[in-house]
Amino acid sequence: MNKLKGKIFLCFILTILTVALTACTSSPNFELYEGHSLRIAVVGESPEVKEEQVRFTEISFDEMTSEELKSYDAVFIREDNLSEAAESQYADVYLNSTIPFFFIGTDNFVPFTEKDLEYDKTSNWTGSYATGVLKSQEDDRLKKWEYGLYNDEKTDEHIKEMYSRIFKTIDELHK
Repeated sequence: MNKLKGKIFLCFILTILTVALTACTSSPNFELYEGHSLRIAVVGESPEVKEEQVRFTEISFDEMTSEELKSYDAVFIREDNLSEAAESQYADVYLNSTIPFFFIGTDNFVPFTEKDLEYDKTSNWTGSYATGVLKSQEDDRLKKWEYGLYNDEKTDEHIKEMYSRIFKTIDELHK
């Protein structure tokens, strides 16, 4: 009888441990951007995001003039356009802009801000999946941001969460 009670008790303990360990492996709870409405120009295809207060307008490189960009809060340059974005004629656009530029799908902003460097599309992103730049109007220093993906895993959910963090940065720049 004691052996039977011991086996039942052992099964009960194992069941509780299994449930407890399963509960610990749930997916993270990502925070959405809940700030002001944002208007973002995108070179490339508009990204899919969860936020409804963020509006995207697809533009071309020819439309990246200070006059054209005045009505936007930021510019995103998507993965398929990074090679062209690194061409030397655009470095001054990024460095003289009053709004931030975010390069999606790269861990390095340098090829975009230095005229003599080429973008190497064979480089793999590690640590960060997007970078942003904005030249400070006060002290002429280059502000830069890096955004990684949760657990360095490229999933739709992790990319959307990264965009939420970028939106928070853009909103903080307006304050």
